[in-house]
Amino acid sequence: MVCKSCENDHQENYCPECGEKAFNIKQLSLKHFIEETFEGFIHFDNKLFRTIKILITKPGQLSLDHTEGRRVKYMKPVQLFLVVNLIFFFLTASNIFSLRLQNYISYKPFTNYNTRQLVKHKLAKSQLSLAEYEQLFNEKMTSNSKEFIFIFIPFYGLVFFLLFFWRKRFFTEHLVFAVHFTTFILILVLVEFYVLSLPFNLIFRKDYSQSFDNFYAIFTTICISVYLFFAMRKFYKANIYWTIITAVATGYYFFTFIQYYRMLLFFKILYLN
Repeated sequence: MVCKSCENDHQENYCPECGEKAFNIKQLSLKHFIEETFEGFIHFDNKLFRTIKILITKPGQLSLDHTEGRRVKYMKPVQLFLVVNLIFFFLTASNIFSLRLQNYISYKPFTNYNTRQLVKHKLAKSQLSLAEYEQLFNEKMTSNSKEFIFIFIPFYGLVFFLLFFWRKRFFTEHLVFAVHFTTFILILVLVEFYVLSLPFNLIFRKDYSQSFDNFYAIFTTICISVYLFFAMRKFYKANIYWTIITAVATGYYFFTFIQYYRMLLFFKILYLN
């Protein structure tokens, strides 16, 4: 038979040249269309759940498998990140990546960056009231926080490259590890939203609590540090002392990076939107 896609002669059910399945006129039937569609959803779901399961339960294994060529059972790193990112922002009403304008003009360390005066200048220039601009700002923040979260991937890729440059890996290998790490963070924050933030807000009905914020930060830092320790040991095979230092340091500075990310979004919305 001749492949319909690349015109290669072959006898197999799948073309050895391009992978196209041998065509049969019965594939145009409504029954086959429904079966194929249902099979596609099931296959996608199984692959997604299997990949997430390995990502969470075996830190570092997914990155190791990908860089060593064991890929067919799992979703591709960036594909996984995009799907989880979509699920994350669809299922969370609020998250650590996105803040309302009121936070920027009311609390430190944001006010240390002259945010109140900058917003006042913006209001005078646009001739909008604070309530009107706040609505626009919050809408932009919601969309921008989704679109620009990918910048954590090259950032952490560079961090891991610098921390483990002596392992002499390709930079793309560090990027793969960074993609999986960033995906894990999204899953962690999603779980924390339903397990910690949402119950706290429903019970105490508070928009902000310094005590809860401190607890949340400490809990998240510990989770990230512990996860990174096992992931780095598996992927980089570094000695235990260096792994502990790098894992704890990365977890400790996580919220520092988040603060810079929030300010980046603030200035982008203020001046470019």
